[in-house]
Amino acid sequence: MHGIETVTRFDSYRQLPAEVLDDALLRLETDPGILHGAWTTPGGYAFASIDSYGGDPCWLNVVADPAVALALVEAAMADLGDACFGITVPRGVDVSRWVVADPGHGSWDLMRCDEPPAAQPGEDRVRVLTDLAAVQAFLDRVNPSHSVRADHAEVERWMGVADEASGELLALGAFTRRVSGVAYLASIATDAQARGQGLGAAVTAVLTRHAFASGDVLCTLAHYHPNEPARRLYLRLGYRTTHQNLSNPLPRPAAPADGTPA
Repeated sequence: MHGIETVTRFDSYRQLPAEVLDDALLRLETDPGILHGAWTTPGGYAFASIDSYGGDPCWLNVVADPAVALALVEAAMADLGDACFGITVPRGVDVSRWVVADPGHGSWDLMRCDEPPAAQPGEDRVRVLTDLAAVQAFLDRVNPSHSVRADHAEVERWMGVADEASGELLALGAFTRRVSGVAYLASIATDAQARGQGLGAAVTAVLTRHAFASGDVLCTLAHYHPNEPARRLYLRLGYRTTHQNLSNPLPRPAAPADGTPA
């Protein structure tokens, strides 16, 4: 059972060690009023809360050395059962016996920034965007796998750069505030024909400084893996990678033949 006897279960955020509560993934992916369970063992921990972006009511997140990650998954799944909709684990941990591979989730890196970045060239062109239809059309065309839609409830503002002559959008990104209150930048995208001009860096820097100007002590974002150009851009702005994840949904129980929900 991979040392499952060493796993300790918690039912309240108040019980968790300070280092767990400060973890960027926990701060990003939890609802302060909902904890389906948390589990710790030497070398790692796991927690299950809502997935506010995806809408799933229960998602398990594991932060652990590969040697103990499976013990945490086993302990959590024994407690959660069919209530759990999906699992996020460190890349390299084999959870294939639980999950359904889904290219809509997959590999991604979480990054955090703890201080405002320096000003970037082109920031004078960044504006608040209010035409949500235009934002959504841009995302659908430029970044179909965007993490949030234009009208997502957690989006506080869209900011971007438009062509001065045509008014067509060239780059944009969203400042969102997760259910936990953590600042998170989402759906950052640049038109392929406008890349290499520093517009993505300008938009990201302005959005990041907005977080700190709003009183946040950290700002987070994530990018799909692999995406080396994005990773280098964010590193240049002061972000650092905190988690290298693999996320996949769990198979759902089949509904009974009479149509009653499972």
